[in-house]
Amino acid sequence: MEDMASISYDTHGLDEGIEAGTKLGAILKIVSLFAFAGVIGVFLLIRGVGRGKVNQVSINNSFGQIEYKIPYKNTLYENFGFVQEPKVTVPLKTLSGYVDTTFLLDSGAVVSTLPLQAAHDTGVDLAKAKRITLQGFSGVPAFAYLDKIVLQLAGQEIEFPATFTESNSTTYILGRKGLFDDFTINFDHQDRVITIKGQAK
Repeated sequence: MEDMASISYDTHGLDEGIEAGTKLGAILKIVSLFAFAGVIGVFLLIRGVGRGKVNQVSINNSFGQIEYKIPYKNTLYENFGFVQEPKVTVPLKTLSGYVDTTFLLDSGAVVSTLPLQAAHDTGVDLAKAKRITLQGFSGVPAFAYLDKIVLQLAGQEIEFPATFTESNSTTYILGRKGLFDDFTINFDHQDRVITIKGQAK
């Protein structure tokens, strides 16, 4: 019986070609993803610059004028998703020095309101403070203590009347009295920035 001829194929070069093609394809995909991300980043940067968005606190204190620009803060609510809130972080004078404190800037509030703990932090003697009744939008009255706080805006120490509630869960609120009286407040929802302008003292 005659021996059958055997035929063999050298697949080494073929495998190398397939592997090189796969690597090249993967590299091209990665490069295209980075290029796409770069285009999106440039677009957002140009869009942000064009609309004048403020991503951090901007302070200008010149020619006798104070200008304080604060970006809106996004807060996630269970039923509403992300909501832009006019929250401002400003230095509050305490017994241990100035502490950055976040307030809700509330044009509907007559006076600034802080939790009970803030009275202890700022050195307010509640025994000497005037006890008053506050009534919010719910119509339920609550007791509070009327005194003062000192905030720092653009390097300027500014004193505001403030009330301290009997609860530690109260939101820090900046109200109209002392702030809206002496400063121009601009809520720019489109550009997501709050501007506080006023005369330096």
